[in-house]
Amino acid sequence: MMTFETDDETGVMEFVVDGGVTRAEYDAAIPAMEAVIAKHGKLNGVAMVRSFSGMEMGAWWRDIGWGVGHLSKIGRVALVTDVSWLEMASKVAAPFYPGELKLFPLAEVEAARAWARG
Repeated sequence: MMTFETDDETGVMEFVVDGGVTRAEYDAAIPAMEAVIAKHGKLNGVAMVRSFSGMEMGAWWRDIGWGVGHLSKIGRVALVTDVSWLEMASKVAAPFYPGELKLFPLAEVEAARAWARG
């Protein structure tokens, strides 16, 4: 399941993933992400992944398509997780990411939130 909240003042969205992500959950986040970009020019985020069992294929394709189309509009992203393979994947992906990507353990979620706010 994926949920999200938006801090309209700072333009930071916080996503929480615990298990799998459905296409409907991803689609529900898109208007909120686009509203943050429209208001703040960029989207900064905190992605807290407690556990991850995958994404529905439709959600995965939607994520790729939306992400590629908005790469220049993504600023800071704090990945907050203790899932070891996600930690390794983020370290591999970080040099290719045009924004800022920083990894935090779950115990440091408050530091991640502060960093995402800039």
